[in-house]
Amino acid sequence: MNDKKNREPMVIALATGKGGSMKTTSAVFLACALVDQSRGEQHVLVADADVQGDAKDWWYRAAELDDPLPFDVMSAAPADIAHLHGINGRLDDPVDWVLIDSAPYGRALDESVNNADLVVIPSSPSRIDLDQAAGVKDLCDRRGVPAAILLCRTEANTTALRDALAWIDAADIACFETLIPKRQDILNAKSTRPRGSRLHEYRDLSGELKQTMRQLKGEDL
Repeated sequence: MNDKKNREPMVIALATGKGGSMKTTSAVFLACALVDQSRGEQHVLVADADVQGDAKDWWYRAAELDDPLPFDVMSAAPADIAHLHGINGRLDDPVDWVLIDSAPYGRALDESVNNADLVVIPSSPSRIDLDQAAGVKDLCDRRGVPAAILLCRTEANTTALRDALAWIDAADIACFETLIPKRQDILNAKSTRPRGSRLHEYRDLSGELKQTMRQLKGEDL
């Protein structure tokens, strides 16, 4: 019997309180980085829980361009997210990671948080977006689920970035050290299969995520 059938995958929810926060982009890039850095030994499933279906659409479009994403994307209703426990026993090809591309509100968001080992909250440095991120962090705190902000669309040596980091520090909210800069090839990446240098800082984020999960779970990833 495949031992992975009896193991639970690491479940990471990418969740924000609004659209346009690079949630889907971060889910796809991070999934590619996790697969590529393991040389294909680690398997990833992306659960698209957002009604927009952008992750699933990306998966279809990449396949149509004959450069498919290196993981499957499942369209996930709230009930699917609520029953992620034991998912490897139901899959022909068990996975090491499940990345949930969550909806910004409603039961889909609630179930994504409730069933995650860690919630990644993508946000731009703008105060409006950070306020939304803080709302998701409050939800995670109420549910007892660890969470951390991932700053995206950052621009180095700007007042906006300095103010955002100071605000996060003052609010005592965990934040990934990896910053995702504002890059046009990331913003325009939909339908492509990011790999190698085109994964940019998501390669660093993959390593930081693994380290974080080792600390939370005490497991060798």
